[in-house]
Amino acid sequence: MKLGTKRQCQACGAKFYDLGKRPIVCSRCGAEVDIARLKQAKAKAASDAPKPKPKAAPEPEPKPVAKAVAPAPPPRSAPKWSPEQARALDRVGQWLRGGGPQVFRLFGYAGVGKTTLARHIAAGARGDALFAAFTGKAALVLRSKGCVGASTIHSLIYYASESADGAPNFTLNRDGPASRAGLIVIDECSMVDEDLGRDLLSFGKPILVLGDPAQLPPIKGGGYFTEAEPDVMLTEIHRQAENNPIIRLARTVRDGGEIAWGDYGETRVIGRDEINAEMVLKADQVLVGLNRTRRMYNQRIRTLLGRSEILPVAGDKLVCLRNDREKGLINGGLWRVEELGGVKKDYVRLRVRSEEEPELGVVKVAVLKAFFQGAEADLPWNIRRDSDEFDYGYALTVHKAQGSQWDDVILFDESRSFREHRARWLYTGVTRAAKRLTIVK
Repeated sequence: MKLGTKRQCQACGAKFYDLGKRPIVCSRCGAEVDIARLKQAKAKAASDAPKPKPKAAPEPEPKPVAKAVAPAPPPRSAPKWSPEQARALDRVGQWLRGGGPQVFRLFGYAGVGKTTLARHIAAGARGDALFAAFTGKAALVLRSKGCVGASTIHSLIYYASESADGAPNFTLNRDGPASRAGLIVIDECSMVDEDLGRDLLSFGKPILVLGDPAQLPPIKGGGYFTEAEPDVMLTEIHRQAENNPIIRLARTVRDGGEIAWGDYGETRVIGRDEINAEMVLKADQVLVGLNRTRRMYNQRIRTLLGRSEILPVAGDKLVCLRNDREKGLINGGLWRVEELGGVKKDYVRLRVRSEEEPELGVVKVAVLKAFFQGAEADLPWNIRRDSDEFDYGYALTVHKAQGSQWDDVILFDESRSFREHRARWLYTGVTRAAKRLTIVK
């Protein structure tokens, strides 16, 4: 591997080799290095340098005067890998150099540093490394962690075109970003189904997939990359994550412990008598365990918002319940109603826009009324298959929330309903929160 030129990041101060790639991106924080700015700074420093003066008769030296000098800030050091992380980097490096299987499975629990390792691996890969996830929300989380340009898998390998009625159609894009990648990194890989997985593999690029085996089994249709054993399994919590309350609670659950009532920084564990409407409406997402609870809370939240109608109105938050690759609909994706098209033959016609990727534009959908009335389970398959599938998305089940993450989450603890999967359900629910979590017991 060519090391290229040694550079220093203008954002974090880290020194690294640019590997001969353009644009130059810091391997530590992901910031792009501005070459033009560096050259201007060097030229200015040269022009501002004092010019040599002609020699003059020596003057008597002044007496030294003591001055208070502020200590220089300590230089930023390169990441210090744990022995487990160092071994993982070695294994991935061997895979990239050795031309082994197309897929490498790097799995680990929340807080072990999977994303940090993946960024470092991507910085040293030959060619451009691309990050992607199943949902737009998960891609947004990747970008917030320094994975520059992270996108959904769909936007990585498909292209959208307009049909005659203006609706988008998605087709495999053989000349798209994936075709030029040196490495593709997929986060939350348990969400990838067989069709999507095979389309990814068809580009012939090395694929590093990241997953967490402590989570619930994926929703039906997923799990294409999790059916095989991991190539590396990380178990040690990274030192920077040890003091994160959400990571600590997740580890307690994974180890079979009970979460105690109380405050953990911005995270709280409270009783149902302590939750109120203001807290619910303020949260980014409400999560529950059972579908009947989900329907009840969706109805309650819509009432709090002044929406008494059974069917959707403009502004309502919806969740997609079934994939439709041609329309760009992803199971678990969140949408907003932009416009109503009326009801015809038991179908509610809507124009909706993705909350996670609004730039994709408006999509026309036709949903049977039964989905908004809680009666979709009674629909015969020959009728249901012709409908787009949506329901209200103010409250989601933890199963449907897999693959996504929000800053502020309220989790109603219904883990006891899941018996042998109790700990995995609660662990998955806890790790859907990025910054603040309220567990209601």
